[in-house]
Amino acid sequence: MDERSTIAEFLVNHKASKAVSFHMPGHKGRESIFVQCGYGDFFKNMVGNDITEIPGADNLHDPKGTIARVKENYAALYGVKYTELLINGSSAGIIASILATVPRGGKLILGRNSHHSVFSAMKLGGITPVYLRPETDRESGMQTFISPDELRSVIGKNTDASAVLITSPNYFGVLSDIGKISEICHEYNMPLIVDEAHGAHLVFFDRDSEHRFAAENLGADVVVCSTHKTLLSFTGTGILNVCSDRVDIVRIREYLSMIQTTSPSYPLIGSLDINERIMRRHSTEMVRSWKQDLIFFYCKSKMVPGLDVFTHPMLDMTKINLSMASLGISGEKLGRELRYRNIWVEMVHGDYVMLMTGAGNNRSDYAALIDALNSIASEYGVGRKEKVIRKAYPDFDLEIREIPEAKERVSFFQTEGRVMASPIIIYPPGYPVICPGELMTFEVISYISNALSNGDSIVGIDGDGYVEVGIE
Repeated sequence: MDERSTIAEFLVNHKASKAVSFHMPGHKGRESIFVQCGYGDFFKNMVGNDITEIPGADNLHDPKGTIARVKENYAALYGVKYTELLINGSSAGIIASILATVPRGGKLILGRNSHHSVFSAMKLGGITPVYLRPETDRESGMQTFISPDELRSVIGKNTDASAVLITSPNYFGVLSDIGKISEICHEYNMPLIVDEAHGAHLVFFDRDSEHRFAAENLGADVVVCSTHKTLLSFTGTGILNVCSDRVDIVRIREYLSMIQTTSPSYPLIGSLDINERIMRRHSTEMVRSWKQDLIFFYCKSKMVPGLDVFTHPMLDMTKINLSMASLGISGEKLGRELRYRNIWVEMVHGDYVMLMTGAGNNRSDYAALIDALNSIASEYGVGRKEKVIRKAYPDFDLEIREIPEAKERVSFFQTEGRVMASPIIIYPPGYPVICPGELMTFEVISYISNALSNGDSIVGIDGDGYVEVGIE
């Protein structure tokens, strides 16, 4: 048996390389944060922490002691009515939220850029989607926000829908106007679910700002946050916040019990506990330092030749999108060049790379990033090429039909003109190229074929090259 490329060995070697992390999780692999806050013993005893639901440890599915207190602490920290802990990731929270608010066979209004878990929930519940199309930034080609005007138009034509789901911030860091969107939803007596997986930090940034961006502060009814993405809990953890009486908490708990494991990891639960305590006690200074470091980077980045930094009025500043296309460097190549310099980015999209900053980043990370970008600019700065704009992710305007109940598996390359029964999703960024109910076109087939040739990770095409479509 070949043991040269085991996961365990990779993890040990990667940590030893002292890589600079601009990808999730938010703690960036820095134990020092936890040690400084008094939780070093938790890490020293990691194997001993891996227990089952013994007396005193409480029960995730029927908490009455320690876990119940952690949930109450999170609800107070985020200023919400009720919080559930997520051990199977935000996906579990998204699925439970949808199934709890949309009856079987009902209708859900959702952004077309939703996460794979949203489509899984619709399949589980036999739910019909009504898609909202995100706006697109013309210069960068990036998808941006869901327009309140788009929602008002769509919701007025689908008053029989049961709920609305918006992803904010999206995978590039652009936020939607959740305040206006929630007002429109509530005019039609529909609860608003916000997939805020990439924005668990926003509540804390709001406290030191004249503006409000956290969905919990803007009228959303359910908000699902991946605390591991930008804060300090372990990968695979998150919280589900219920913010109003429009949602049945009992039903959410019921569906979460179906989806989450009955043997939860106590190291994961413990990391959620520690994350809450650290953010409650230290969020003010942590966020202030985080903002100062970001300002440092954005100011220094203006002096890097050939560097384009994406800006937008609704951008979450903790997401940094960079391009050096004016130097003839594609996004994929920029990602490789940064990785060669031990800077690890979150994802590549079009001509851009996206760096997800987190609570664990410090000034030295941003300084190392600036040094790396200057090094790349120096290496490629001679003989500049004209910048070619490539969309970060194509926004195909596809014909929509009813989602087929009767379906069959066919070769992906024979799907032109067929109605899709399941989404096809390319990672990164992780939302659909084509959605259930949309009509496959030659252009979409060509785009996905190119992604297959590049070795991209694709969900929706099985190992034999087959996909699910409606039976004609």
